[in-house]
Amino acid sequence: MKTKIYDKYPAWIVLVVNIIMLLPIIAGAYIMFRLNWVTGIMYLAYVVFLEFTVYKEGCKHCYYYNSRCAFGKSYIARIFFKKGDGKNFTERKTSWEDLIPIMIGSLVPVIVGIALLISRGFHLLTLIATIYPVVNWFFINPILYGQLACKHCKQGSICCPALEFFSKGKVGKIK
Repeated sequence: MKTKIYDKYPAWIVLVVNIIMLLPIIAGAYIMFRLNWVTGIMYLAYVVFLEFTVYKEGCKHCYYYNSRCAFGKSYIARIFFKKGDGKNFTERKTSWEDLIPIMIGSLVPVIVGIALLISRGFHLLTLIATIYPVVNWFFINPILYGQLACKHCKQGSICCPALEFFSKGKVGKIK
């Protein structure tokens, strides 16, 4: 059976993907605000910074710019950035170092959550918020990216550095 490549993702995929992607951010914010409001604000500012980096480095150069991608970011990117050159998207290389800022966004709340559970005692919601990002990273994200998003991506069929990195082989070339 041939996999369907979307020129425009169905709205239900965008909704599901965004709910799934927001949950670890909400969990992280909950933990960081439990520590104190300053760390909560700093965490949210960091998440916003990461999002803008994605818009600037990826979305504005993507095939889906001004169209409905799996993540819904292409519509947001157009508010802040003019359309870039598709070659900038495909010529970029992805490495483990590129993932460090994203991992920090998940890892810091997990560490803080563990510290809160130890120092302030057991709290069910803190435990759930601490465990969820780990579950998301290892179990939910592979399904999210592997089944709902990347598998159907037009940009991936052209060339996507992240897909190339994770699949260990070039998927396509810019036309």
